[in-house]
Amino acid sequence: MKGSGGNVKTVKIVIGIFLLVSLSIPAMAQEGSKEKCQSLSCFLQSAKIQYQHVYKKSKLREDLYHCIDLLKEASTRYGHLPEVHYSLGVFYAEINALDTMVAYFDSVAMFCGDPSIPEQDKKNCTKGDNYKKKMADMRQKFWEESYNNGVNYLTQYDTVCAYMKLPVSEDSMKVLDSLKNLAFRLAKSDFDMALVAKPGEARTYDALAILLEREKNYADAIALYLKAMEKVGEDSSLVGKIAYAYIYIPDWENARIWFEKYLQSNPNDINALMNISATYSALKQYDKWFEYTQKVLELQPKNTQFLFNAGQYWFLKMQESIDGLIAIADTATATKDKRTALEAQVDEYREKGIDCYRKIIEIDPQDNDARKRLGILLLLGQQAQKAAVVFEEFVALDSLDNDALDYLGRSYIMLGDTKAAIRPYEMIIKNDPGSIDAWERLEELYRYNAMPEEAEKAQAKVAELKKP
Repeated sequence: MKGSGGNVKTVKIVIGIFLLVSLSIPAMAQEGSKEKCQSLSCFLQSAKIQYQHVYKKSKLREDLYHCIDLLKEASTRYGHLPEVHYSLGVFYAEINALDTMVAYFDSVAMFCGDPSIPEQDKKNCTKGDNYKKKMADMRQKFWEESYNNGVNYLTQYDTVCAYMKLPVSEDSMKVLDSLKNLAFRLAKSDFDMALVAKPGEARTYDALAILLEREKNYADAIALYLKAMEKVGEDSSLVGKIAYAYIYIPDWENARIWFEKYLQSNPNDINALMNISATYSALKQYDKWFEYTQKVLELQPKNTQFLFNAGQYWFLKMQESIDGLIAIADTATATKDKRTALEAQVDEYREKGIDCYRKIIEIDPQDNDARKRLGILLLLGQQAQKAAVVFEEFVALDSLDNDALDYLGRSYIMLGDTKAAIRPYEMIIKNDPGSIDAWERLEELYRYNAMPEEAEKAQAKVAELKKP
């Protein structure tokens, strides 16, 4: 029994000592001040105790800054030691001061490799904690947190923008605009922090560029895409993003250059083919425009927009040949063969244009733009009967287009059916009572068809409209 009582007493003493030590730790931390510490180990231990047993519980910045002050004093007194700077990096990471954190972590690697620092002060560089790995892990952790937060805010930005396209009240629009701006600022802040944590991470540059594009800041976005490319090489996705950014500026020449690069590795990317075609059109390089228009049609033969573009191209080529005929019309040097060749080109290009517009109407019978172009080409080819049919179809769909009505009237006049030509011009003056050209044409048609009363009224209307 006596032995047993002794054991109990020993246990009580141990527990008492444990409690005493535990309770004294915060006090030791408070006492561990710059004034009382006289050794490097005192500063390091005091900072660690303050961090673990005071700051970790309170989460007050003033408690963390006490840790930081102790380590900074140690650095001042004993030199730039790896262990001190690593701890400072960890402490600054707690308050997301990433730039300061990174600076201290970078200095650890530098001091570990500094031959002027005594080896006994660098023991932790090779033993115990692996500083480089810890720093890399810390950077990765903060990069992931910052990057993922940035992506989330970017998603929120896009969601708000989608709502802004809906019909909402003015007050709601103001709120949405405010939320959009907030999401942008938060996303940019997080991506900027991610860049500090891992400056060489291409994904951060890419995400930040996408965010800037949302605000139509295309020049800065391109600069960021280029930085990302410096890290990963000529990535196809980045090349495409740069090309599209130049389209939006618009900078047609640079867009052309980058789309050419992109298509080297993505020759059948339909969107890229469409955009480079538009680029060549804007640069007025029409043969290259048609080259890529054809590539689009090879992949999408029923693409009405690009069939229309092809029709426009052949219309331009036809006009070039007509201009060539006009240029040699009065020259003695014009040979019969040259004139014959140009006339054949006019016919060939016109028929190719007609074929394009007919295909469009077969695909979409409601496409009146294609129908108008088709009718014009038929008229130019002296195919008046076919042109009249096409323009009658047009007018059945849209009786308010005065140009189409005029072409319909011209078609009937070319056919010699002057009576049928009256109706389209009467429709024009119904749409636009002030059209002098239509009234003058009606006067001629009325007289030709022995309608004197109507002709006199039309003549009087022309005189009235021409009065100053």
